[in-house]
Amino acid sequence: MNSQTRRRLVPSAPCALLLLPVLLLLPGGCQEANGGDGLLGEPGLVDLTRRVEEALAKGPGIILPEPVPVILLTTDEARERRKAYNAANADETGLSVAVDFFADALFGNRMLGRYLPDEKVVYVLEDVLRSEGRGDDEAAMELLFPVLAHELVHAYDDQVYGCVPSPSQMGDLLEDPRNLIGFQTQMSLIEGRATFISGLACDAVGVEPLPEPTVEGARQATLLRSDGTFGGDVLAGLGNNMGRLKFLQYAYGVRFSREAHRFGGEAFFQHVFDNLPLSMEELEDFSLFVVRWAETMEEQELEEETSEDA
Repeated sequence: MNSQTRRRLVPSAPCALLLLPVLLLLPGGCQEANGGDGLLGEPGLVDLTRRVEEALAKGPGIILPEPVPVILLTTDEARERRKAYNAANADETGLSVAVDFFADALFGNRMLGRYLPDEKVVYVLEDVLRSEGRGDDEAAMELLFPVLAHELVHAYDDQVYGCVPSPSQMGDLLEDPRNLIGFQTQMSLIEGRATFISGLACDAVGVEPLPEPTVEGARQATLLRSDGTFGGDVLAGLGNNMGRLKFLQYAYGVRFSREAHRFGGEAFFQHVFDNLPLSMEELEDFSLFVVRWAETMEEQELEEETSEDA
């Protein structure tokens, strides 16, 4: 799952400010890939989903309150399904369509899996998995386990913490671009946490986890290549910078999530999500968040004592 960390790469063009939240709102996983079909049938997918859920319960202690449909699709099938969903659930802003469009444009043959917070469904992309397995179904299946664990963490966070934004929430964000940094840190937490927690689940049952992201990997990521024209250079530069911002969500988020888990286990993440937005400094240095959290807790306790005395 290609992912990296963050440096200040926000494009300055007005169109970039409009596209960035669309790009950043993509809970899912990315990897280099292209075409294929026929990985496993529905009974096999149901069994694998059950085993992933057991691993999440055994390792990090995560149990989804509600079952989440998991659908194995080719990239083309996923696009058609989303088109049908958007047509049947058209919103006034059309942001769901925009999110899907830019997901296809930048991550077309790289997206391994994606949790759809509006559909409440996990898509797993069969042809991408097969490509990553170099045509070896066994290798693709080994990759499918940690990918599915990652996406089910997104589903859990949506159900329990309500922290996974849906496209309909982007309207408010677009009204004030100053919200972008807070949004980036929130998505960094969400993606990094899913990567870290899925790794705990894999370790609990002896499955090879996905490699953790690196800063350098994010900084060097190339999603689009120019055709040599001036316009091609501009579009490739803009697209790659936005793609790197997406990849940068993972690494700092993994580090923060690991420290949060060491500090207070899964239960502590409720405090984290209750105290959003994170600052970028807090995302980079967990101890800064702990200081703010402790001060907030002291203030709340003082208010409760004052209320009781009154």
